[in-house]
Amino acid sequence: MFKHLLRILSILVVVSFAPAATAAEVVLYSSNPSELLDLVTKGFEAKTGIKVSVVRLGTGEAMKRIAAEKDKPLCDVFWSGDVAVLENAKQNFQTYRSPEAKGLPAGYVEKEARWTASNAHVMIIMVNKSLVKDQAPKLWKDLFLPQWKGKVVMANPEKSGSAYAQVYGLYKLYGWDGLKKLIDNAKILDSSSLIYKGVAAGEYPLGITMEYAAHRYIAGGDKNVGIVYPADGAFMAPEAAGIVRNCPHPAEAKKLVDYLISKPVVDEIFAKFSRRPARPDAGDTEGLPSLKKIPLLQSFDPMEANTLEKELLKKWKEAVLSR
Repeated sequence: MFKHLLRILSILVVVSFAPAATAAEVVLYSSNPSELLDLVTKGFEAKTGIKVSVVRLGTGEAMKRIAAEKDKPLCDVFWSGDVAVLENAKQNFQTYRSPEAKGLPAGYVEKEARWTASNAHVMIIMVNKSLVKDQAPKLWKDLFLPQWKGKVVMANPEKSGSAYAQVYGLYKLYGWDGLKKLIDNAKILDSSSLIYKGVAAGEYPLGITMEYAAHRYIAGGDKNVGIVYPADGAFMAPEAAGIVRNCPHPAEAKKLVDYLISKPVVDEIFAKFSRRPARPDAGDTEGLPSLKKIPLLQSFDPMEANTLEKELLKKWKEAVLSR
């Protein structure tokens, strides 16, 4: 009897000192807005039971941090940044072909699947209707006209991936001569957020920016903000997610990427934040036109944009300094 009690006590001692099971987790670096990150992380945790630890930082800063940590990665997934930026850092990401990505357009998945597009920004002209009235431009090249000198703002493409996408798109349409005309007319600001905030506040009549940023003012009831989809072709620029090479939680990372690009999630993001999904089977959202109704520049090629980046930015800087 005594021996039996000792045996039971020894089992209880072992059980009481056994380490508790570690909860599954995944670490996400992201440049997306905090409200959007809250939406997806809570949804993912509720669906999978996997905790998401988020570090919010700019895309360029995230790429530097991931590169610095390459010998001992701390991050599992990055989401989401301009594909040209991820293409330049692709050596720090691992191959993963998500089953959710099978319907994505060509150029929206890196050839070795080291990054996968999750959403795409439509580049548009944002208008302050109280300043522009009935004279709003209808084409990108209208921004080159003397009447808009000093009244158009855009972000610096040397500091903003979305601004570089805009520069590349205008280059495809009107070549270097067109870009020089834009430089002569435009005020160039350091941050993308200064563009849509400045136009909405009435500081500037026109701004070259992203559809979702302008539409959030309209959806919020701002009667002075308008969007022009230029008839010569709006630009569709994808952003992407990727799994860090040798990341600490690879299985959880794959589940997170699958979740981020799944149809229900991208549809919810579009409905609540006006960010267009990369997947062509995603639904429309109230207040924005279907992509089928928007004139898009079909020759916009994210990979060519990446190839031409150094050359275009070098010429851009020279032109800005000489004006």
